[in-house]
Amino acid sequence: MLAEPITILHSFDLGLLDLGKIAKIFAENTENGDLLLLSGKVGSGKTEFARLLIKENAKRENIDIEEVSSPTFSLIQSYEFKYRKISHIDLYRVESELELFELGIPDLFDSQITILEWPEILEKESLSRYASIKILDTKKLKKYRNVEVAFFGDGWDDLIGALLGSRYFNN
Repeated sequence: MLAEPITILHSFDLGLLDLGKIAKIFAENTENGDLLLLSGKVGSGKTEFARLLIKENAKRENIDIEEVSSPTFSLIQSYEFKYRKISHIDLYRVESELELFELGIPDLFDSQITILEWPEILEKESLSRYASIKILDTKKLKKYRNVEVAFFGDGWDDLIGALLGSRYFNN
């Protein structure tokens, strides 16, 4: 298991526009094989962040995506782009890690960008590389969020550098 993250970044009091700009940084600095684990309470913005990231990837390739739907009921929504594939997976209704293997979900991780909501069911000991993104409520501002990104494994230097280079994150 990757017990300790290589880097943890923090951002505070982000609005929806800020989340969009962060999603753009992720879109510019992720590639096939990257696993992004999104956690937070119901309504915290996990699905919205995933939507923004997928739309930013589409925009980079001049593809118009009208709607990026939530995979809450279908479990998986996949998007094919010229240089990458993105699967947005919602594990909210999955009851065990065994179900994940029966659905073949871990097989997707190495060949595409995987955005996975509700990763708590996942045994992270078997993962060699991922970014954990926690979207948290703020104590004082209801429409704003705090974000913590922890990076596990190697190969995140460009994304870490881009996030630190933005005005949004510090470590």
